[in-house]
Amino acid sequence: MEQRKRVVIVGGGYAGVNALQTLASSNLCDIVLIDQHPYHYLQTEAYELIANECSMSRVTIDLVALCLSYGEHVTFIKDTVREIDFENQCASGQNSCHPYDYLLLCSGSRTAFHTSTPGLREHSHGVKTLPSALSFKHQFEQRLYARMESEGGWCSEPFNVVIGGGGLSGVEIAAEMAHFIRLFHKDNTLTCDNIHIFLIVPHEGVLEGMESYLIDKATSRLIELGVKIINHSRITSVEEHMLVLNNEKSLCFDFMIFTGGIVASTLTATIESEKNKKSQLIVDEYLRIPNHQGVFAAGDIAELRGSDGKLLPPTAQTSEQSGALAAENILALIKGGEMRRSQMKMEGMMVALGGKYAAISLLGWIRISGLVGYWIKTIIMRGYHYRLHRQCAKAMVHLSQTKAKCHTGI
Repeated sequence: MEQRKRVVIVGGGYAGVNALQTLASSNLCDIVLIDQHPYHYLQTEAYELIANECSMSRVTIDLVALCLSYGEHVTFIKDTVREIDFENQCASGQNSCHPYDYLLLCSGSRTAFHTSTPGLREHSHGVKTLPSALSFKHQFEQRLYARMESEGGWCSEPFNVVIGGGGLSGVEIAAEMAHFIRLFHKDNTLTCDNIHIFLIVPHEGVLEGMESYLIDKATSRLIELGVKIINHSRITSVEEHMLVLNNEKSLCFDFMIFTGGIVASTLTATIESEKNKKSQLIVDEYLRIPNHQGVFAAGDIAELRGSDGKLLPPTAQTSEQSGALAAENILALIKGGEMRRSQMKMEGMMVALGGKYAAISLLGWIRISGLVGYWIKTIIMRGYHYRLHRQCAKAMVHLSQTKAKCHTGI
């Protein structure tokens, strides 16, 4: 009997989890999922977390339980993969080396704190990881409390929050925080009506490159919420509580979040293969890394292109599609079949705009905003969380069966 192939997935984000589900359901191989954290972080819900609209449990999925739920042929290992030994087919981690027959790299991306902008990394927060989102949330609340306490409940001095970047993450975070502050003013007996949200946009407007419907709805909603949008402005330097725009104007702040772009995970720096300016791996039409047999890449770590050859944005949607495609092609190789070329495309975009308000554009013709848009987005996002949570629940059944076998001596 031929030995089962061993597939190693590096990264438990949207791409890695989707690949895991595709591979595990086939029962054709042994799968090892490696991540430095034992949870899948639902980054698309980050804006709600930092604005106190949801708890940590809503934005995480237990990777240990998820892997256990599929049975003994799926294993989770908590480790940080530092480099890949392609010749010996082994992913080298901080704790040990993980051999593979097929390797799928899904270690994602990180916030691009540009080295050309002095002080940006030292004095601003990113929210691409759960620890950074929680750190910002905690420090923001502590600073706000200290300000109110020191001024006897009356905040006479402005409290400025600056968000750098007018893309999807920046817009959603600005809108949710502005809505949170509006509720704070309304419901809290401590009067503090001079908290300001500034959104720094390097382009002509927010959501550069998206369709005009979403841009218009997002812009009008941000203005309605009191967000101060500063267009055509690039952050050229940052100090502890002050930044400079376009080397000219200065802006004081109490807290700053930076969402102005991404670069691929540090793992790509150790891989000898063609990369783009964001350090993303250039993959072929099957999502393989050229010159490395049996190695694929999916999600933000790879430069992904649609069926028309155009670049796809780094979103959860493209990560899920690419993770599933890479897994399908690995299964095709295991079965001796033909791989499938990438035909990925964006099915639409959804923009959360604070509270029970969202703007969505789906399938090229469905365009809805407001409360209805919010409920559609909520149903889609909660559906994703529910399916994974239900799968994780099966781990308890697996554990009870294993314990029963141990007690009966089977």
